[in-house]
Amino acid sequence: MTENEKKMFLGLYQMLLIDAEVHPNELELLYQIGREKGGISEEDIQRTIFSPNTFVSLDSLSDEDRIEYLYNLSRIAWADGRIDDKEIETLQEASRRLGFAEENVIKISEFLLEQARERKSFEELLQTIKNS
Repeated sequence: MTENEKKMFLGLYQMLLIDAEVHPNELELLYQIGREKGGISEEDIQRTIFSPNTFVSLDSLSDEDRIEYLYNLSRIAWADGRIDDKEIETLQEASRRLGFAEENVIKISEFLLEQARERKSFEELLQTIKNS
């Protein structure tokens, strides 16, 4: 697992913890995202999220990786079938930390949450962005 992937999974795991209740669907989606990323095992994900020595900084992500990270946060937020205000705030804060302009943060978050609600694949999301 690359350092960027480790950072991404730590951030996704933080989203799981936002509403103080880890729903089984959220955890399953975290592992599914690992499989989508090229077969990252559950053990590798667990080792990463429970390691006390893992530092989270998302500064080195490419633009596509930043969008994918935010989209996966949106997917995790929807995994239990409902969106909590804390999850929206976390997604918006992550958008800010990733360098998106403040005036676009709410629109980006709303768009990504809508795409996640519709269960679009990341490739479909990218196509929608390219076509707009």
